Amino acid sequence: MEYTPQSRGFWKIWVTVMLIGELSKKTGLSKDTIRFYEKIGLIVASDRRAGTRLYREYSQETVERLLMIAQGKGLGFRLSEIKQLLDEWGDGTLSKRNQVAIMERKIEEIVEKTQQLNAIKTYLATKLSKLNEEILAES
Repeated sequence: MEYTPQSRGFWKIWVTVMLIGELSKKTGLSKDTIRFYEKIGLIVASDRRAGTRLYREYSQETVERLLMIAQGKGLGFRLSEIKQLLDEWGDGTLSKRNQVAIMERKIEEIVEKTQQLNAIKTYLATKLSKLNEEILAES
């Protein structure tokens, strides 16, 4: 890894850090979303003082974690579930039984959501059919 002004050397290991604006650009998430995720403990940042100002710095691992969070949300997981999965599953403390229970619960939620969506689809299709019949009757 090459040195940049945002890089910090520690025992010959270079760690790239970034401010929230760059993190936002890399992940496609708003600064407010990133701050919220930090507030609820999904991500962490370190403080850096520059004069009288205090800046929050984020690592490349934060980028990867935010992308996993976005992917989890896209799959229908709640933030509390994502936090548990990242914290416990990631460090190996979540038992296989608990992993199975989480997946089974999520499958049940998906089945329920699918049933709800199918009911809405049926309602809309019926309404559309009636409207088309009314339009034909008017002609």
